Amino acid sequence: MDGEDGAWSEDPVAALLREAQAHLRAEDYEGALALYQAAAPLAPEQVELEGYIDLLRSRLVKIYRERIGDGAQVPRLLGPADQITRFNLPADAGFVLSLIDAKTSFDELLSVSGMEPFEALRIFAGLLDARIIEVAT
Repeated sequence: MDGEDGAWSEDPVAALLREAQAHLRAEDYEGALALYQAAAPLAPEQVELEGYIDLLRSRLVKIYRERIGDGAQVPRLLGPADQITRFNLPADAGFVLSLIDAKTSFDELLSVSGMEPFEALRIFAGLLDARIIEVAT
């Protein structure tokens, strides 16, 4: 027993991994990835965690690419640029958004962003899902 209340304390890594498995069963790959990433530094001896992280990132890249569609498509803002601040975006999303000019394709933006492709694709997909950007027609 542990603590004054007499409750058993659970290994935090085991708790994170159990929760990650629940997210995987629900096909919440982003949630599972976040949990595996939280567990990995707590258990560096469990090298398989890095493998799970890599597999999830690969699966998510495929999902993000499907959401974006053809990389030659061009994104554009759905509203006026001065309205973007109301979304309270993280700095990296704001940076990616600042690159969107309704002329440059997703693939070109991915290249010029200087970001890791996974992160840039994640941001593009999130901006599309949030209806902050759309594919120009």
